Amino acid sequence: MLDTLDRRDVLLDKIVDALLEHGVADLSLRPLAERVGTSARLLIYHFGSKEKLLVEALAAVRLRVAKSLTERSVLERPGSLKAVLLMFWDWATLPHNQNYFRLLFEVDGLSMFDRVVFSDEAVRDGTTLWLTLIEKSASRANSTLIMAAMNGLLQDFLTTGDRARTTQALQSLIALIAAEKA
Repeated sequence: MLDTLDRRDVLLDKIVDALLEHGVADLSLRPLAERVGTSARLLIYHFGSKEKLLVEALAAVRLRVAKSLTERSVLERPGSLKAVLLMFWDWATLPHNQNYFRLLFEVDGLSMFDRVVFSDEAVRDGTTLWLTLIEKSASRANSTLIMAAMNGLLQDFLTTGDRARTTQALQSLIALIAAEKA
């Protein structure tokens, strides 16, 4: 039989899957509880509040992303910033990974309008993963610029579905970065 912590972990996985499929814009505990096979009361019992549930679910999303990217990086062993960016792009644009970014972009948009509110720490956690990945191959100053450009390209791709054009723009970004180093 599962103990409380194991049940909570299983529940969190189901919550993450539900958020990846349905988003958070109209998130209400009762419908979410129905989707994951529990009650709203048990969601509150395990997570304390809807806001805490969302913070933990987003942290779990980031862990899934980090694990998957780490596994890919171990296989590909990108040796340059160009290789890191291309590896990330290829991974992020795979159909089964796109919902991670749709969800994260949705949360960012809702945060801008204070529709969802996060602690400063939770907001920083949202960028730490990307900056850490990029900083392995670029300076700290450039990593923020590169991350912002990648976010824009990925959001453009997810909105338009135009992989050829956005990949070409990524190639242009890489060329600009390379020219800056020369």
